[in-house]
Parts: sequence; structure tokens; C-alpha cells
Amino acid sequence: MSRKLTGSVSSRATLTGLISGTAQLTGSLQIPSAVDVTPYGGPYEYTPTEQIQTVEIRNKTAFDDITIGPIPSNYGLITWNGVTLTVS
Repeated sequence: MSRKLTGSVSSRATLTGLISGTAQLTGSLQIPSAVDVTPYGGPYEYTPTEQIQTVEIRNKTAFDDITIGPIPSNYGLITWNGVTLTVS
């Protein structure tokens, strides 16, 4: 005679198994890869700048790679040293 054991291990994992008359327990444990995380809802593509950029993804799950593109070819750096204006 066999009886089925079903129970909860944590908030989103379940334990299922089978107990038989010979006192054996067999089953499987399924553990999710992430629990109670917030999905990242921001952009996935960024253009570099001279300032530091922080992509705020701490404690969030991204569903794709975040891509930082190259500096566009039509961007120029303008500097002024007080005497000379330089475009590079």
C-alpha cells in the first residue's frame, strides 16, 4: 500500500514524493532560480557618455543582456583651455 506525500518546503518550492509500506521515501524537489525578485523595467541599450552611468538592477532580474553601444561616429569632444578651442 502506497501513500503520497505532498508538502511545502519554502514560499515557492514544493516537495512531492511517495511513501511505500517498506518505509522508503522517493521524490523530487523543485527549487526556483529566483524568489521574490523584481523584474528590471528599464532600457537594455545605453550610449556611453563622459559621466559615470549606473544601471540600477540591484535585487532585480533582467530578461535580456544590457548593451552599451560604441561612441557614435558623429560625436566630438570639445575642450577649451582658456585660449584654444579644440574639437577632437
